[in-house]
Amino acid sequence: SLVNVTVDDTFGNSEENLQITYQPDGSWSQGVDCTNCEAHLDTTKVHSGTWHDTTYFSDNPPSSPLSASLTFNGVAIYVYCIVTRASTDPFGNSDMTFYLDGDQVGTFVQPPNGDPTYQYSVPVYVNEAIPSGKHTFTLVNGRAGGQTALALLDYIVFS
Repeated sequence: SLVNVTVDDTFGNSEENLQITYQPDGSWSQGVDCTNCEAHLDTTKVHSGTWHDTTYFSDNPPSSPLSASLTFNGVAIYVYCIVTRASTDPFGNSDMTFYLDGDQVGTFVQPPNGDPTYQYSVPVYVNEAIPSGKHTFTLVNGRAGGQTALALLDYIVFS
């Protein structure tokens, strides 16, 4: 039978000895400790009270993709983010692309509409049809030529 394994953005999963890796170095901030981040969340509504924050700036794009990756052994994956549609502070444009074993498998695109509230535990990517085995999942925030984009990663579940 399948068992769900939760991997926190910060604490990972100690039983499976798994951690999410963030690239490039310094491009993602631990949300709780981030003093210059515009997103200020209710820590009681996020998994383990933590999240990771990154912004893709269209006027100053990074030299390499802003990515969060997890290698796991399973047949399904569920990726949960915090999402806002605010127009300013922060600019709540979501523009994420998802890869499995190097192949693009999905996107989550949601432009701002002026609603400044935060939605917690939003399943931005779900795939329940993965061939059994070891896989690498990668979330990339923003895209070349795209608008400024915010990503707030909370946790990943796989089975």
